[in-house]
Amino acid sequence: MNVLIISGSQREASQSLHVANYLKTQSLKQGFTRADVLDLHDLALPFWNEGFWSGSEEWNGWQPVAQTLQAADAVILITPEWHGMATPALKNFLLLCTDKELGHKPVLLTSVSASINGVYPISELRMTGSKNNHACFIPDHLIFRQSEALITQDLQCSDHHFSERCSYTLHQLNAYAQALKDVRRSLDGLSEKFPYGM
Repeated sequence: MNVLIISGSQREASQSLHVANYLKTQSLKQGFTRADVLDLHDLALPFWNEGFWSGSEEWNGWQPVAQTLQAADAVILITPEWHGMATPALKNFLLLCTDKELGHKPVLLTSVSASINGVYPISELRMTGSKNNHACFIPDHLIFRQSEALITQDLQCSDHHFSERCSYTLHQLNAYAQALKDVRRSLDGLSEKFPYGM
């Protein structure tokens, strides 16, 4: 089982990336055989435009990302809360994804807050984040509140209860990844007729 962790912050060396690296170490303890981190700051994808459909040169960098997504059995999306919203980079990323990359794969939504917030980006992503890419958001999510104190520099969680919550949620993600493989096999090719959600 391979998990791909997306750090959705546009900032360099962000808290979201720090959380991504923490979740990478924890994922490997919960049955995933491989865990990779994709940093949207480093990737610096262009914002969606019609050249994406026509294959213009500015989109050459997307194909390797798409292939990495296709190889993943599960995905973790991480966003900081900016003005109560998910980041433009993460929303843009989801616009680029189709069911070929995320279709019927389990996705864990995660938000990061320097204070006690973090709920609004989860609600926003649950409402619109899976419409055309057919991602399956698992029931639970994670909110890393007071994130700088919560995850230490050596990637340890300072809150035992929250650490247990992370372990449980990642175990849940792994269970969904195993179960949904059969779903994807049974729908292979059928969804091409209906690529967009209603």
